[in-house]
Amino acid sequence: MPVQQTFAASRNATWAPTLIYEYRGRPLPLAGARIDMQLRLYPGQPGNAMLTISNVSFTDKLVGGTGNSEDDLRELTLEPSVKPGAVDGSEPNTLRSLPGLQTPEPGDPQTFAFDILITYADGQSERLAGGSFIADPGVTIA
Repeated sequence: MPVQQTFAASRNATWAPTLIYEYRGRPLPLAGARIDMQLRLYPGQPGNAMLTISNVSFTDKLVGGTGNSEDDLRELTLEPSVKPGAVDGSEPNTLRSLPGLQTPEPGDPQTFAFDILITYADGQSERLAGGSFIADPGVTIA
């Protein structure tokens, strides 16, 4: 079952959290895998995503156990990153390019749906996490 989360970002600053997901068992088959994150207006929205973070950097490490047991404790660490982009929102795939700025009221944050998908080298995929992504307009223009 995917982890349900809520993330928050400001449109005027880089969003680059370190996300740590603990799991038990043998290591996931991550050689040749890729991890991607997408934001959409709502879950299941057709067409292109509002924002895509492709090939998210990740590491997988043993934090408890022998390294070859179903009881091992492991951490999958992800480092997604997205820049704020041009002040006028014209730079695609950035926080400022997300729709809904200043609506319904000036200064209101906007909530998007997101998920994080692992695609293994054999083409199989698995949804790691999903939930809400809140984009706040921010104050400082840099």
